[in-house]
Parts: sequence; structure tokens; C-alpha cells
Amino acid sequence: MKITLTVLLLTATALWGQDNVTTCTNATLQGDYGFTVTGTRPSAPGATTIETVVGVALTTFDGNGNLTQNDNIHGSISGYTAPDRQGTGTYSLNPDCSGTMQVSSPGSPTLTLRIVVVDRGSEVRTAVVAPAPVMVTSNGRRTTPRIP
Repeated sequence: MKITLTVLLLTATALWGQDNVTTCTNATLQGDYGFTVTGTRPSAPGATTIETVVGVALTTFDGNGNLTQNDNIHGSISGYTAPDRQGTGTYSLNPDCSGTMQVSSPGSPTLTLRIVVVDRGSEVRTAVVAPAPVMVTSNGRRTTPRIP
């Protein structure tokens, strides 16, 4: 009886462990995600003055490595200059759920980000890594449940 119970507990533990292993692909990100954005950047293209920024973005991932984005960013010096600014880009996920993202928006340099997908694709955490003067992070959460 003790051996049977031990075998059952070990099997259940092994199966539970397998269920918690997450492997990501580009398809892990699919649908709309709401992001909060915060950090610093140059106050204008080519400027040496750095400003603090806050904002929100709605990003739609297509599951194939492409994205569209609508953002609203407010700078401490530049103000709120481009309401509902549209952007497009690409992303690529590694099996360990880390990855890269590039976003281009009119009037701004193309941003290169490092990303981490957590909670089985429900959340995305980002950090801008280029261009160098832009020091911005964001956290995004899926706005609607994922359809299997």
C-alpha cells in the first residue's frame, strides 16, 4: 500500500512539473495587449536634453511575428504631441520566452526592445535597448482571454 501511494505521488508530481514547463513561439503572443510605459528619452530628435516619459499603448500581436501599435506618450518637456500615434513592427520569441521586438512610429527612431513573456503569454515585459539615449520599460497584459 505504501509503495502504491508513493508511486502515485511521484507520478502526479512528475506530471504536474511537465504541465508547468512553458515553451514559447511567436504564436504565444496573439491578440491585444495593454501596456504602461515609463522612462526617459531625448526631448526631441537630436536633442541632448533628456525628459521623463509616461504613457500607454495598445499593441496587437498577430501570432506570426508582426505587430501594430497605437500609443499615447507624454513627455515632461515635449508634452503630449502625438495622440493615438500609430506604429508597426516585428517580434521574435525564443523557446525560453525571451525575445526581441522592433517598433517604428512616424517622427521617432525605430526602437529595439528585449522582451520577456510571462504567465503563458498573458503578460509581456519590455526594455528598450536601442537607440542608446532611450531608457524606457513597459509592461503589457493581454486585454482579452486567449482562445485556444
